[in-house]
Amino acid sequence: MNIIKKKVLSIFESRVLKQGCVLDVRAWNPATFFEVDVHLPGVNMEKWTSVQHMKVKVSEYTYRDYTPALWDAETETCTLCISSDHKGPGSDWVNSLKKGDIISYVGIGGTFHKPVADSKLLCLGDSSSIGHFLALKQLALGIGEVYGAISFNMESHAREFSEYFDTYLQPLKENKNDISLVSWLNEQELSNETIYIAGHIPTAMQLRSHLKQRNDFNGSIKLQGFWQ
Repeated sequence: MNIIKKKVLSIFESRVLKQGCVLDVRAWNPATFFEVDVHLPGVNMEKWTSVQHMKVKVSEYTYRDYTPALWDAETETCTLCISSDHKGPGSDWVNSLKKGDIISYVGIGGTFHKPVADSKLLCLGDSSSIGHFLALKQLALGIGEVYGAISFNMESHAREFSEYFDTYLQPLKENKNDISLVSWLNEQELSNETIYIAGHIPTAMQLRSHLKQRNDFNGSIKLQGFWQ
């Protein structure tokens, strides 16, 4: 990065960066997935009506988007569910986090995923979508029923998901010779559900194409891709 660009970014960061504090870090076994509890002073979580994304600084002039989930508006706290399956600045950052660390972020903004009243909300994604769907579940409380499936490439993580979170999201073991989410969908009777797809972009696109070919499905599809 050239000197001029660094100077511009430094000025930008000095004006917009906000800070939060890490309250706890819990690594799953193996440690390629983390739950990070953070305190975000001044964030009005009561205003959230859609799933949010938080642009976090993970290294010099480098940011990654994470989803605030399981939030408590009164204490201004939430949990970031972060997969570190793939090497990169985000994975290095979360692996180094510890209780008491200060995190910096640009801001928090809404996505297009929000609960639809009086509707069944069917969620499909991989482990990178856990926080996203937990946030949707919290928003949908009293509005609609959230259910679906999440694929995992590690059986131990699938077990931990079932043990830690009380949801109607079924953990699936990913099959390298098949897309487990497609197989799961083929066993479901569909009608006018609102279907939320998140996570791996090529898989999300394939799931959307598969759904559009179903004669029994006349609902809507909302897609949010995270990674390639």
